Amino acid sequence: MADKSRSVGRKLLSGSVLRVTNLAGAAVASFFLMPFIVHHLGDRIYGFWSFTAVFVGYYNLLDFGLSSAVSQYICIAIGRKDQAECRVVFNTALRLQLLVGGVALFATAVIAAATPWFCYNPADVHVFRKVIIILGINAALGFPARVYWAVLEAQLRFDVQSWLANLGLVLRTALIVWAILAGGGLLALAWVTLFATLPVTALQVWFARREAPWARIESKSVESKVAKSFFSYSVYTFVAYLADIVRFQLDTVVISAMIGLAAVTHYKVAGVLAQYYLQIIVVSVGMLLPVLSRLHGAGDRSGIEEVFFFGTKLSCCISVFICLALIAWGKPFIARWMGTKYEDGYLPLVLLSVAILLDVCQKSSADLLYATFKHRFYAWINCGEAILNLAFSLALARPFGIAGVAMGTLIGAFLVRIAFQPWWVCKVSGLHYVDYMKFLGGNLLRCACVAGAAIAIVAWGIKPNYFWLVASAICATGIYAAGSWLVVFNRREREQLLGAVRGKKNRKNMELVTVAAAAQ
Repeated sequence: MADKSRSVGRKLLSGSVLRVTNLAGAAVASFFLMPFIVHHLGDRIYGFWSFTAVFVGYYNLLDFGLSSAVSQYICIAIGRKDQAECRVVFNTALRLQLLVGGVALFATAVIAAATPWFCYNPADVHVFRKVIIILGINAALGFPARVYWAVLEAQLRFDVQSWLANLGLVLRTALIVWAILAGGGLLALAWVTLFATLPVTALQVWFARREAPWARIESKSVESKVAKSFFSYSVYTFVAYLADIVRFQLDTVVISAMIGLAAVTHYKVAGVLAQYYLQIIVVSVGMLLPVLSRLHGAGDRSGIEEVFFFGTKLSCCISVFICLALIAWGKPFIARWMGTKYEDGYLPLVLLSVAILLDVCQKSSADLLYATFKHRFYAWINCGEAILNLAFSLALARPFGIAGVAMGTLIGAFLVRIAFQPWWVCKVSGLHYVDYMKFLGGNLLRCACVAGAAIAIVAWGIKPNYFWLVASAICATGIYAAGSWLVVFNRREREQLLGAVRGKKNRKNMELVTVAAAAQ
């Protein structure tokens, strides 16, 4: 049992590191691929490629939050140690996602047939039709593959997921570069996208079947009761997802309508950095949810609370430093990266960073609600913030420009995430509100003091020069890591984290240490 626990801890630790590495790799690849493709294929072809990508991107709406429901129900079954239920959940989910994949294929055929309606050039019609068919097939294959991805997540094999994601990134990047250098065009980009996905999907299925003996296709019919439970869970995930689109993706629409298209680019500079901030928190602390779901399935209330509070501390520790780092290094980085004329994107970056901090420092709250089937409250919270965000952004756009739009995002986040979400989460989860707010506020304050001190020490390197920016950022990260280790975490937590790294933990604290190791 101890050997198995040590193995799980190491896998989660490596998975967390690999997930962050994958995000960094994707950012670097995107940074270099975009000008490479534009230079070789031209603005028009790249715009055409982006246009088709937008079309296919809307296919994700067909999932209707089903992927999250599958992972949740498998985790619950694992927590109950019920392999028969795991088999039922897996087979029901696979059939449903195969059906969704069929719908995606039908939608692809409809879009391909309607191509002449939005492509007036006959040559464009011919190429776009082929591209949308290839990318549509690729998207359709992805729906049943999501079930196997959920199996790996429920088995806490984030390391395998990360290796597969990194493999897909390398294959896709290498094939795109090869295809373009070989003289390929838009159609070649579509083919290499499909060819890069197929081996990764095959390996994903193989690893899932190896990790979970119960992940086998059976000839039984779909369990209607299980299917209904999926959709009763996924509908609120879907609502929360739509609200997130309004919260994070509608600002550019408001700016283009109220201020002008030129301002969109300046705001996008801040938006890109803010989105990476958000994604770093998701990939580094996002492994908490399946652990909480397992504990909920096992009926371990004390374990849930222990992991929840420890996860909140980890979220605060990571998110505060990134937020203050963006504020400190943001202006010189923008000046060096994009040029001084884009420095007006710095104030929106500050406002967006604080708004995201108010959200992600409480990521464990959202995970707790999802794990305990109370996420419908989170969906309504998201909708409330989305409405406030849009209303204030529209009201402030013209008098204050792009800074007013970002201010609207911050006002909505403050009113919902600080004034309402903690109280509501405590109410529906049975937590003590005063104790939670003291815990959250105390950790935010300690993290901010340590981060502020680290940034003040390396102020010598905060200048518009890549070498000095990177050097000072590395030094500040090291200082903050050492300081937060001593100031933010207590002795017991430090022992647990060290035990996770070394593979030593007792059975009582197994789940807590596993999560700590993954997040660190």
